[in-house]
Amino acid sequence: MCQAQNVIIKGLAVTYENRDIGVWVRNDYISNTEKQLTFSTIDSAGNFLLEFNSNEIQYVTIKIEKNIASMYIEPNVTYEIIIMQPDSTTYHNPNLEHDVKLSVRLKSKVEINALTMDYDKKFDDFLSVEYRSFVSRSAQAKIDSFKLAMHKYYEPVKNNYFDAYLTYTIAALEEKIQKSQKKLFASYLDGKPVLYSHPEYFNFFNTFYKQKLQSIALSERGAAIGFQINDRGSLNGTLAVLKTDGFLKNDTICELVLIKGLYESYYDGTFNRGSIVAILDQIIVESKIPEHQRIAKNIINSFSKLHAGAIAPYFELPDKAGRTHSLDQLRSKKYVYILFFDANCNSCLQQMKVLPSLKKKYGARIEFVSISVDKNISDFKKFCLQNPKFDWLLLYDNSGVELKNKYEIKSLPAYFLIDPEGKFVQAPAEGPDGDIDRLFYDITKPKAKRHNIGDKTNN
Repeated sequence: MCQAQNVIIKGLAVTYENRDIGVWVRNDYISNTEKQLTFSTIDSAGNFLLEFNSNEIQYVTIKIEKNIASMYIEPNVTYEIIIMQPDSTTYHNPNLEHDVKLSVRLKSKVEINALTMDYDKKFDDFLSVEYRSFVSRSAQAKIDSFKLAMHKYYEPVKNNYFDAYLTYTIAALEEKIQKSQKKLFASYLDGKPVLYSHPEYFNFFNTFYKQKLQSIALSERGAAIGFQINDRGSLNGTLAVLKTDGFLKNDTICELVLIKGLYESYYDGTFNRGSIVAILDQIIVESKIPEHQRIAKNIINSFSKLHAGAIAPYFELPDKAGRTHSLDQLRSKKYVYILFFDANCNSCLQQMKVLPSLKKKYGARIEFVSISVDKNISDFKKFCLQNPKFDWLLLYDNSGVELKNKYEIKSLPAYFLIDPEGKFVQAPAEGPDGDIDRLFYDITKPKAKRHNIGDKTNN
C-alpha cells in the first residue's frame, strides 16, 4: 500500500458563511458507515480550506449541515471547487440531507473527476439511444458493443480505479437486464480482487449477493445453516455450509457474503440476534482479512440500541421557564411519549396539533413530552408563546447533538414511547396520527381487557 499523501480541497461556498464544512468517506460499503476525514469552518466571505491525507483514490462527500455534495479525490492533488447554494425547489424537508451541486476546476483530462464525467455522458447517451433494446433480446448485444467501444476508447488511460468504474457500471447494467448469474459471476467476481473502497464494485456486489444468506436459509441447506448459526454459533461451521454454494467457493467472497448476510438478517428474524453478534465477534478476532474485521466492527456498532425492551437514554432538560425535568422523574409513575421537533418543522406542528385529543384520553397514565432541538433557545421560547394551547410538557434540548445522537434521530418529527421502568415500548414509535392511539389503549387498560398490540382485530 502506498504512503498516505496530502489532499487539499479549497473553494467558495457563498450563502454558507460561518458554517462548519467537513469531508466524509464510506468506511465500508456493506454497513455504509461513514467516517469524517477532516473539517473546517467557512469564513465570512464564503471561503474554506480542507486538508487531509489519503493513500488512494476515494469517493468523498462534502457536508455543510444537511447540504451534501460528492466528488473523487486523488492523493497529492489540490482541488478548487465551488459549492452551489441549495435549490429550494428540489427538497421540502430541511431535516433530511439533500444534494447540492458542486463545480470542480479540472486541470487534466485524465484526472479522475474528468474521466468519470466524460464516461458518464457517454453512458447516458448510450442509454438514451438504445433504451428500446432493453425490452428486447438485443440488449446484451448492444451492451457488448458499448463495452468494447468504451474499453478501446479509454485504453490509453492507465488508471485502475477508473477501469473498475467503467467495468462495474456495465456489470450493474447487465445485471439489470437479467444476464445469466453464472456469466455475471464468471465475468466480474470469480478470480477478481475485492475492491473494498470502490462504490461501483460494491453497487454490483451488493445487488448480486442480495439476501444470499437468507435464500440459503430457505433452501434445502436451511437446517444446516440455521444449526451452525443459531445453535452452534460457529463461524467455521457456517462458512463450511456456505462454500457448498457454487458462487461462494472463494474464501474471501464467502466470508464477505456471510458478513453481509448477517447484517441484512439482523432485523428480519431469519437468525437469532445474539448468534449473529457472536459470529461477527468471531470474524473480528479470527478473520485474516483486515477489511472484514473492520466491516464486522462497523456492523456491530451500527446495530440500533433503540428497540423494545432497551433502556432509553437518560436526559435532563429545561422547560421554557428554565425548570429542569429528567426522564427518571417523568417516567416514575407514567409511560412517557416523546416527540422531537423544531420550530421550523411544519410536519412537527401538524403532529403536535393531534396531541391534545390523545392527552385528554390518556393523560392520566401517559406523560406527553415534546423536545425542541432548535439551535437557539429563543426559537423554542417563541414557539411556546405562539402555541399556548400546547399545554403538555415542552422541553429544550441544550445538549447540542448529544441527545439526538443517543436517540439516533435522522429526521423530524421523531417519536418514542418509554415505560415506567425506563425501557422502550416502541423506538421509534408511531406518530400521533398513526396507530399510537391503539397502543395507548393497550398499555393503559387492565390486562384482562387487552388485545395483542399490532393486531387489527380484538382477541
